[in-house]
Amino acid sequence: MYRDDLEAIHARATALQHELDQAKAKGAHDDHRIAQLTAQLQATQQALSRFGHQPVQPAYMFMSRGGTILALGICSLVLCSLLGPIAWAMGSEELRRISLGHTSPEGQSQASAGRICGIVATAFLGVVMLMMLFILSTAHHSRW
Repeated sequence: MYRDDLEAIHARATALQHELDQAKAKGAHDDHRIAQLTAQLQATQQALSRFGHQPVQPAYMFMSRGGTILALGICSLVLCSLLGPIAWAMGSEELRRISLGHTSPEGQSQASAGRICGIVATAFLGVVMLMMLFILSTAHHSRW
């Protein structure tokens, strides 16, 4: 068996992390089970920290792009509205990755803010395009 309690708790934490990763990877929509596993893992990690062991941070499949998305969103508002749909799409994809556990949740607020800026810039771009169409159509009719 295990030599001491620390090894037993560490083995339990590893098993819980593996089970949680499998539940997320399957795309299971059993949010209750994922929440239950997450709570058990946090309790086990707290028990490990009482022994002076630092929990290992989970490795994520993708690096966070929250800062990039926020910068694109701001640039789409300030410089060029054509960047708006790009920020919107990248923000949506990043939020999806965060919800699936593929990316660190630390960049969620930046990704959300960049996505919202992208949505606003895209709406502004649409309004400007409609105005341009209206102006061009009325200018064309006024010549005849």
